[in-house]
Amino acid sequence: MIELVQQHLSIFYWIGGISFVLFITTVIAVPYIITRLPPNFLQEAKHKDDILKIHFLLRLFLNVLKNIAGIVLIAAGILMLVLPGQGIITILIGLFLFDFPGKHKLIFLILRNPLVLKAINWIREKKGKEPLRIDNDE
Repeated sequence: MIELVQQHLSIFYWIGGISFVLFITTVIAVPYIITRLPPNFLQEAKHKDDILKIHFLLRLFLNVLKNIAGIVLIAAGILMLVLPGQGIITILIGLFLFDFPGKHKLIFLILRNPLVLKAINWIREKKGKEPLRIDNDE
């Protein structure tokens, strides 16, 4: 085992470095994103009237950028399930950003876990924000 580690020492350094960067990034980014969500974020209908007023190419670029950020956060969250970091919450933030069929149902499924919702609302409470409401009318 020790020989295996010594042979692949650079890989372990990379994994450790990536883990550290992901941990620091999520410690800063996740609370920032969670506190910026309106309390009725999940209850609002999908109104995108304001975004429709911008040019098609800019709207397309922003949508692609948002989806890439969502994929990166989901992948980072999955890694953080075994590495240090806020894995479930990071996956949830990635799901908020990424567009796919059934997105809201999956988010509701995750948020129905009392520990996840409690952690999110604890972060919101520390920043003086209302708790996130998750009433599912779907």
